[in-house]
Amino acid sequence: MILDYLKMYAQKAYREIHSLTTSPAFLFANDPELREREFYYNYFYIYGFNRLIKHNRIPSDKLIEAFTHTEEAIERYLRTYYQAKNFIFYLKADALIPAFTVTVVSYYEDEEAKENYSLLELVDWYTEKACFDGLKIIEDGTGEEHEEAEDEDKLPVTAKIYAKMIRT
Repeated sequence: MILDYLKMYAQKAYREIHSLTTSPAFLFANDPELREREFYYNYFYIYGFNRLIKHNRIPSDKLIEAFTHTEEAIERYLRTYYQAKNFIFYLKADALIPAFTVTVVSYYEDEEAKENYSLLELVDWYTEKACFDGLKIIEDGTGEEHEEAEDEDKLPVTAKIYAKMIRT
């Protein structure tokens, strides 16, 4: 089981995931206008994998298994305590923080779907792009290259999201 693996090799990630899955503190509203507040209240960081990813000590399949376990545990919790309500589970990989974040919000029919990636794409992208050592600052930013970088169409992707609909 993935929790046993994390408990042995990634204690910080184990504590973060165990806390999130065994005693979630979610708050949901029935008002679509309060959805943004749900988003920020139900926002949890998972930093525990960073050192392992940075030093290449955890394979992608273990990360995917850990996040799948988290998703399934949250889904079980929601199905137990909420009837006839829909939710969206978000797992976001942010390369600039660097961290994974988990958010669960109510789903309303008029909502548009955000760009969605598979768990494998998300984990592989994060492993490659995360700024574990901070951002590198370029001191001399003058010239043609600097002007091109300011173009809004060419901004780099700093975060990717995996989303799943949960129907209870």
